Amino acid sequence: MKKHQWIATLLSLICTGLGMFYIGTPGMIIGGTLLIALQGAALFIFFMTLGFLGLILGPLAIGIHIIGLIIPVIYFNYRSPKKPMFDEKRRRQLSSPWKIVVRTVIGLALFAGSIHAGYTWGSAPFIKTAAEKREVQEATESYLEQKYNEPFKVTDVNYTWAIGTYNLRAHPVQSPELEFTISSNDASPPVISEDTYLNLLWGQQLRDQLKPLLAELYPDQAFADAYVNLDFDTVERDYNQLANADGNVSQNISLIVFADLTADNLAQEKERVLELIRRLPSVTVQGETDLHIEYYGADLKTPDRVKKIEQDFDMNGKESTHSFREFDISKITSADDIEIRELE
Repeated sequence: MKKHQWIATLLSLICTGLGMFYIGTPGMIIGGTLLIALQGAALFIFFMTLGFLGLILGPLAIGIHIIGLIIPVIYFNYRSPKKPMFDEKRRRQLSSPWKIVVRTVIGLALFAGSIHAGYTWGSAPFIKTAAEKREVQEATESYLEQKYNEPFKVTDVNYTWAIGTYNLRAHPVQSPELEFTISSNDASPPVISEDTYLNLLWGQQLRDQLKPLLAELYPDQAFADAYVNLDFDTVERDYNQLANADGNVSQNISLIVFADLTADNLAQEKERVLELIRRLPSVTVQGETDLHIEYYGADLKTPDRVKKIEQDFDMNGKESTHSFREFDISKITSADDIEIRELE
């Protein structure tokens, strides 16, 4: 069976060195194997250096591929004027159909193996297997169930190799909308810590308590999100009971307000914010309260956007027109203390 240059070229384009295996002379097979091994090594080094050598290894890998493409072209176009019989022998050497197929399959397997090995060995120190992640997932669900006496579902498991830590997302089985974060180390068995379940649960309760006040001051204009922190380890689920807790409570309240603020009504808005601050202690527990308000044009308030805000408190990249932020509202005593900044 005669070997064709266009077949060798096509195979070389598909996989590095594959056209050399198609040609099949001992030198070509050895050369193709070396090119494939070099590409696998480049991939291994790429992962081991966290991609920092990408500007070197990328061109190197492309160069190796090009070399694997050029060599078959040279092979088919080389002529020996002194030895015409030599040319014919080279073209027909090991050219039976089954030998060509076997060599090509072996070359393809070596290429796939080198890519797989380079990726697997190179990335192994920085990733965890599915079995390892499943162990952490099951341990986390068990930990949460024992701690809060209700079932939980872990929805996402990510491993950060630099600090040897898993970052997970979970939610109560009965409340899938209350998704929170939790951490674990990579020990066996894993040590679970830093879950934010209660912080979000308390924030949800505070948000519900804010609704009547916001409906009064910002009728159909304001939407709230809240996060509550307590520097004391507890499993108390009732936000209002935190007033009796031993630790200090800090509350972060964020508002999205749809209102067209102008120089003419800015003073009126400051008075409204002052009234909100004065009345917040009636719905919050004793502790420090951080208030953040972002203002958006009234025309941005649509049913779809309101639904999105209620789900994940997100304005989808829309730019606010004004902003107010006070990390401790107890410092606000008059409208003169309130600065509503206009944003460009």
